Amino acid sequence: MKRADVGRGLRRGVFVIPTFLTVMNLFFGFRCMINSTRALQAITEGNNAAAIDFFEKACFALFVAAIFDTFDGLIARQLHATSEFGKEYDSLADVVTFGAAPALLVYAWGLRTLGNLGGAIAFLFLVAVSLRLARFNVMTGKSDHRYFVGLPSPGGALTIASIVNFAHAPVFQHDFAMVMLIVTTVVAFSMVSPIRYRSQKGLNLQKERSLMYFVMLALIVGVASKWPKEFFFAGAILYLVSGPLIKLWSVAFPSRSLPPEVLEPIEAP
Repeated sequence: MKRADVGRGLRRGVFVIPTFLTVMNLFFGFRCMINSTRALQAITEGNNAAAIDFFEKACFALFVAAIFDTFDGLIARQLHATSEFGKEYDSLADVVTFGAAPALLVYAWGLRTLGNLGGAIAFLFLVAVSLRLARFNVMTGKSDHRYFVGLPSPGGALTIASIVNFAHAPVFQHDFAMVMLIVTTVVAFSMVSPIRYRSQKGLNLQKERSLMYFVMLALIVGVASKWPKEFFFAGAILYLVSGPLIKLWSVAFPSRSLPPEVLEPIEAP
């Protein structure tokens, strides 16, 4: 075999790795949808214990899908295997995993008692995710990589999943269903809002850290292992409100530094 053929084969193999991770992301999103439908069937049969078990499995599937979604882009950049195909395929997978799957999950768990109104709000969540991903693809390379414009779709999906996983029992009360309607609507509009959210891409992992940093990290891991449902619920809610809080802080205490466009010299006409 010629060396050029070997090189092309290795190159194709490198591109297979991030694509496989995206497929796994899609697989666990599909698993979430299957378990949500099984939970809905169990509710209609009056088997709430089985419904709770299926809802927990659906939430866990979304958590695993988010892990694969995080690493497919990271590994693609590390292997220099980014491509237009990978970007588009990742967006299509995210519409299913972080759009359709959590929309079906929140409808089966908390919005089904509202009838058509609950279905409309679940559809609103799906539309918001699709618009969020389309805007992200258009703005790639045109915005600060340290921030997301709008709540990222995995963050919105995990917010819904963390609430379902924390409460776990299906909703039958009309008042609490209305609360979930408001929460789902807020999450949907957060994803298409212009509010900025901190991105993990802005973290510098090669920077030296103090020992206190690792002590705090160990403390977080310990708390998460002791109270996993409470930890992920609190983390998701804090991230959801972090964007508006940062925006309010910047309005109340504006930075004195001039924006980059003011500091740049103006060219003569």
